[in-house]
Amino acid sequence: MVVINGKRTTAIVIRNRGDSVTLVPMRSGRLSAKTVGFDEFRRDWKETGYALSQAMTTFLAHIVKWGASLEVVKGLEKLAARDRFVVGSLF
Repeated sequence: MVVINGKRTTAIVIRNRGDSVTLVPMRSGRLSAKTVGFDEFRRDWKETGYALSQAMTTFLAHIVKWGASLEVVKGLEKLAARDRFVVGSLF
C-alpha cells in the first residue's frame, strides 16, 4: 500500500501486524523503516491513488543511489514477491 501524510511524505507499507504498521517513508539519503501504532497510522497516513508498481520503481531507484537498511530491502522484496504480478520484474 502506498500512503501519504499531512507533510506530503510518501511511504510504502511493508508490514501490518494489526497493532502496528511498518512503513518506509521516502526521504533524502538512506531509507529506513519506521514502525508506528495502528491508531497513529490511521490518524496520520492516508492511502494514495499512486500505483504500487510506480512507487516500487521510484523507491528502488532511490535505494540503488543512496542505500537502505536491511529491514527496508527485505520488506520490499517480500512485498514484491507477494505482489509479483503487480511489480513483476523489479527484483
